[in-house]
Order: sequence, then structure tokens, then C-alpha cells
Amino acid sequence: MSTPVPDPPPIKEYKSQQYEFNDEHNREISALADAMRVTSGLMLLVGLAFVVLAALTIAQTVNAGGNYGPAIGLGAAALLCLCIGFWTGGAATSFRKIVETKNEDIWHLMNALGSLRSMYGLLRALIYGALVLTMIGLGLVGFALMGK
Repeated sequence: MSTPVPDPPPIKEYKSQQYEFNDEHNREISALADAMRVTSGLMLLVGLAFVVLAALTIAQTVNAGGNYGPAIGLGAAALLCLCIGFWTGGAATSFRKIVETKNEDIWHLMNALGSLRSMYGLLRALIYGALVLTMIGLGLVGFALMGK
């Protein structure tokens, strides 16, 4: 006499660990990506304007001889604006991919959040550096004004 073979346990329904945002979420994320992209472009334009102003200030200082303080301050502003522009653009791209891809939303979200975390960590360091350069620039301007 043979013993009956028990039925195998039911197979669990496969569910991906990925979360897919719905249409309303995608509209919000898309609007965020668009705003970040515009902000990125504007920051890059401001940064380039500061680069031009810094170069003109350096040229004037070299020709006239004298104070490099304003050029240092403009260079620090250019660096800060350009970094913000590039990092914001990178994060915007990651947010845009959340909307455009399927079954990769969490991966792209975490990538975007990681980019933002890194950006703000480096931005903090750049702000400290810009403050130091600004203080040096102000000191150079002060010394130049005291010497006249």
C-alpha cells in the first residue's frame, strides 16, 4: 500500500521589490525634474557670467596692477554657482528617469536621493571654502584701501 503524496504548498505570487509610482506621483516627480532642470540651467548661466567677470577683473588687475580681492570673490561665486548647476542637473536627470522608466522607480529614486545627499555635502564644503575665499578677498580689499 502506498501512502499518498501530499500536495506541494501553493506557490506564492511573485511580487517585485520595486515600487512603481502612479500617474499622479509621476506628474509631481516630472514637475520637480523640470523645475530642477530650469534651475540648473540658470545657475550655470550665472556661474558663466561670474567666470567672465572674474576673468575681466583679473585682466584689469594685471594691466593696472593692484588688488586681486574682487577677482577672488568672483571666482568663488563662479565655482559655487557652477557646482550647484551641474549637481542639480544630475539629480534632475535621475528624477526624470523615474517617470520615463518602468520597474526601476526605487532604483532611480535612491540614485537621485544619493546624488542630492552628495551634492549638499559637497555644497556645504564649497560654501565654507567660498566664505574663506570671500574673507581673503575682503581682507585684500581692506589692505589695499588702507595702503592708499
